[in-house]
Amino acid sequence: MVRRMAKRAVLVGPVLIGLLWVLGNLDYALSGAVGIAMTLLNLWIAARIIGTVAERSPHLLMPTALATFALGLILLTVIAFALQYFDAIVFPVTGLVLIGSHLGLVLWEAAGAHATPGSLGKSTKDANSLRSKEPKNAGL
Repeated sequence: MVRRMAKRAVLVGPVLIGLLWVLGNLDYALSGAVGIAMTLLNLWIAARIIGTVAERSPHLLMPTALATFALGLILLTVIAFALQYFDAIVFPVTGLVLIGSHLGLVLWEAAGAHATPGSLGKSTKDANSLRSKEPKNAGL
């Protein structure tokens, strides 16, 4: 799952960074790249921790997810404080890209955008074939 999100970030990231460079300057582009990197780091760490617990102790999954969320917030906060000492980073841009890329990548994954056009057509065809076998008055 994180690999798919990383691949999407690699596809969309350069476009976003280029757009930030055109709309702002090099500092905006660098800040956007840092925001994307922070997002991928956070998602990767969470996936590693949650995935390991899911394999070994599934009954601890919920507390682990909560702890991982807290750990991610703490890690991102520490990185954010450290970034304030760099003049080349425009932190509002980094923050917006961080939040936007988290939401975008997670929602893209949740929406099932990883499905290939062939598999999407196949599942739609299967659903349509099931509908056609229902009796006409099944709902009455």
